[in-house]
Amino acid sequence: MADREERKLLMETPLPEPLVRTFIRQGYQFVGRLAAYKPCHYFKTALTDRIFCYKYWFYGIPTHRCIQWTPILECNLSCIFCWRLHRTDIGLPPFKGDIEKVPWDDPDELIDKVIEAYFKVLRGYNPKFRSKTDREIWEDAMNGPKHLATSLDGEPTMYPYIDDLMEIGKNKGMTTFIVSNGTFPKRLESMHTLPTQLYISVVGPDFKTWVMATRPVWNAKEQWGALLETLELLPSLRTRKVFRITAVKGLNMVNPEGYAKLIEIAEPDFVEVKGYSWLGRSRDRLSKENVPRMEDIDSFAKRLAELTGYKYIDKIERARISLLWNEKTPLYIHPLKYKGAKR
Repeated sequence: MADREERKLLMETPLPEPLVRTFIRQGYQFVGRLAAYKPCHYFKTALTDRIFCYKYWFYGIPTHRCIQWTPILECNLSCIFCWRLHRTDIGLPPFKGDIEKVPWDDPDELIDKVIEAYFKVLRGYNPKFRSKTDREIWEDAMNGPKHLATSLDGEPTMYPYIDDLMEIGKNKGMTTFIVSNGTFPKRLESMHTLPTQLYISVVGPDFKTWVMATRPVWNAKEQWGALLETLELLPSLRTRKVFRITAVKGLNMVNPEGYAKLIEIAEPDFVEVKGYSWLGRSRDRLSKENVPRMEDIDSFAKRLAELTGYKYIDKIERARISLLWNEKTPLYIHPLKYKGAKR
């Protein structure tokens, strides 16, 4: 980011300056006061080696035409396994602000800016200047984004116009995913346009385990209660739903019966068991010993299948993730069509 743009951002954003500068060094592109875009690892490998994200194999999402972003770089949890930057990682106090007083970005402007950022990154992969770029995949990506993954960082349902973002994305021809920690049920309940697919991260089968994994910034019992309220709400939401477990060895790969009870309440279409990876800032909080093997993940997922009646249908070893299915919901959002795509 140019110095002039950076100074302007620092004047406008409510985020602390050390946090903003660290995000910029990590490659985040700010598309608003609080919003940011950053292409994921698989976006890049799809453009160079046709190695596609697990969401392509599970749901048909075109990795190279996906926008990974967030409308808010703040969170009410500070999950110990999260490889993203927390305020406390750089000596700042956790976010405890009044979200009703936050100077929120305009949803239309956010979508326009994040699409602009998507094309800016893509132009850097132009095969004229970058021999490793797969021309066919790049040219397809240059036709425009097909998917809006609101999952980069922070808790997206803290943003009060999240439903407008989903509507704008839909009107621009994109499917939409939201990954949420599930602690803002009223926001989900009041959305006029739900995402194509809603992920709820459930990283503990009981209050004690969940608190150790998530380290809530606000009142822990209230936050756990809000998550349970969200799980009770899910069956009434007319969209595809995923119950997501980030599995951390020695922390939350316990009590599968407890998870099964929560899955029974939520009635999700899919259950993902995704192994924790020792990456980013999480390396300061956990050790390599906390990384489960694919066999551990698979075994835990299959036990959940036995307990819930869901069908174990797939796994992606590169991403260390297993998938369970309710055998009712159609499997793919987009048809799989890219020849030579690799898992």
